[in-house]
Amino acid sequence: MLKNLLYKIEKLRSGELNEFKVLKEHIQSLDEFQYQQIVNRLKFQIEIVEKYKPKVRPAIDPVVSTELGIYRRLDDFEIGKLLGYPECCIKPFVEDARIGIDREHLKEVEDMKEELKNKGIYAIVLPSGFIPCSLKCEEAIKRGFIGYLNKEEFDNILKLEKELKEKIKHWHFGYDEYYEKIIIQ
Repeated sequence: MLKNLLYKIEKLRSGELNEFKVLKEHIQSLDEFQYQQIVNRLKFQIEIVEKYKPKVRPAIDPVVSTELGIYRRLDDFEIGKLLGYPECCIKPFVEDARIGIDREHLKEVEDMKEELKNKGIYAIVLPSGFIPCSLKCEEAIKRGFIGYLNKEEFDNILKLEKELKEKIKHWHFGYDEYYEKIIIQ
């Protein structure tokens, strides 16, 4: 998942990928130092993540996200596609300004709670910043953006998140976690 993002960034920089007009222009406009920071930090994050093999990919390093223009909202639809989000999840974010886990999501959790507990599900986990159309979105689950995790899988996510926080220092004050966690049990 993160390797695919790195691949796309490299192809945008070289001009070989034309699918993302706004992001291509932005990435090509970065000076070499900025670009190398993005690539090196993302490679380091990939190296850490691969040790844990999580069912859900973490949020991207905030420095990388900042340099990619994610927080400047250059083009939310292109950014969603670049990050690999399902189109059904991008549309509510872009068109309806759905910017967080909301009442509809929490109602889904309540409706599924007993069934999930019976299946040994400890938590629902998402990358921080990813807002799904539904916590049941099959495409988001398939792509590793939503995970229904047992306690062991959840503990693995916590270990990964701890290592990312310790080894990838950043200054983004509003971004202290790599995962959104909804505890079921």
